[in-house]
Amino acid sequence: METPFVLVDAFTDAPYRGNTAAVVTTADGLTTDQMQRIARELGQTETCFVAQTPGLGLDWALRWFTPTVEVALCGHATVAAFVALAAAGRLRWVGDTVHLRCGTRSAPIDVWVERTSGVSPVVTLSVGVAALELASDEAPEVARAVGIGAEAIDPTLPMAIDRGSDRLIIPVARLDDLLGFVPNGAGMFAYGERSGHGYRRFTLVCRQTADPARFVHIRHFAPANGIPEDPVTGTAHAVAAVYLDQHGMLPGGDRVVVSGEQGHALGRQGRVTVDVRRQAGRIRDVRIGGSGAIVARGTIDRPAR
Repeated sequence: METPFVLVDAFTDAPYRGNTAAVVTTADGLTTDQMQRIARELGQTETCFVAQTPGLGLDWALRWFTPTVEVALCGHATVAAFVALAAAGRLRWVGDTVHLRCGTRSAPIDVWVERTSGVSPVVTLSVGVAALELASDEAPEVARAVGIGAEAIDPTLPMAIDRGSDRLIIPVARLDDLLGFVPNGAGMFAYGERSGHGYRRFTLVCRQTADPARFVHIRHFAPANGIPEDPVTGTAHAVAAVYLDQHGMLPGGDRVVVSGEQGHALGRQGRVTVDVRRQAGRIRDVRIGGSGAIVARGTIDRPAR
């Protein structure tokens, strides 16, 4: 049995930029093993599987797989999924927008899709607020593991841990240092195992940017999840916003909308919009968004059960 899929470059308006995700928009009836095998065969950083949810009070069910593991949430593959669903005429618009409640393996998420004057709609999803804590890791050891010079780590900001995503956040002072180093995937994998924290993601955050209008430039690595380097990572931008806000580096107000950049080191430039919602001075929700470009459509044989 053939299963259709779409390849979408997310967090960009232009093909061959941003972060490519595969989307299976008719995943009804697929087992976990079948989804993992399809994701491995398609070979993208993430594949999103979209299924219907009859009788559950939800609009869609979403699951995300790297080539090696299932993950709890993926921003760019979610943007890709709703770009693909919109193109297939499978969204019920109310004017030029639609608000959807989607089931995941952890908890439902809210997704908003807005038609624009461009080819692609803008997709926004709520990703919650990362609970960060200071990291006690030694900067020289982390630098060796990542492959960057110890002098590149920003001494004015601490490293931080996001235990919800097994992530180590590493501040880098200069954009040239962030873009110029060769990542050490094996070193990061080994450090994650021996650190005692079980790090699976390493997010490098720099306040210097190629475009002065952006609030951050990011490089993101997840070798333990089968992702040597992710070109443009929505959830990493959400975490970066919380991290920088904790250190007084975001504008004030009940709502702050900023955008970050990523992908330049890989020739896959992309932009992520981050919408920060505060109440009584505290962040209560973070939403990430962007558009996407469909670059391929095809079918894949459904694996045997």
